[in-house]
Amino acid sequence: MTSTDYALLAVTAAVVAYSAFRSGPKTKKALRIALKQFVNVLPFFIAVFAMIGLFEVILTPDQIQSWLGIGQGLLAPIYAAIFGGLATGPPAAVFPLGQYLLSQHASIAAVATLLIAWVAVGTITLPAEIRFFSARFALSRWALALTLSVVLGLVMGWVL
Repeated sequence: MTSTDYALLAVTAAVVAYSAFRSGPKTKKALRIALKQFVNVLPFFIAVFAMIGLFEVILTPDQIQSWLGIGQGLLAPIYAAIFGGLATGPPAAVFPLGQYLLSQHASIAAVATLLIAWVAVGTITLPAEIRFFSARFALSRWALALTLSVVLGLVMGWVL
């Protein structure tokens, strides 16, 4: 753990202690909600860490760089958008994957696109959206989210 981690833990502990001092029952309720959220998100974190482990075993850094590296140009963010759009989940679950891909020399544009598509595209929820909102609306939203994830990823790559 880094000094930033310790600082965040200390601030969190201080805020919880202050909250408990102010209102013990509300603090207990908030901690129960937080625990429930943690338990709900835990399977996604396990899946992401398992996926990172599989990537380390199956894919070489050269393969990751050849698909998501700077040398791929526009194709790297497109590949990342497709993967991110299919693998929808909570935003915090994709951050370790993004960090891993950056450490394997994936381009910033591809990783930014992956992060955006992971949250915004939602291919898995498309059938439900079509049922509740209409095919035209759902497919338009999906196409726009996919396109904008690539555009925003390219802008992030250019800026950073």
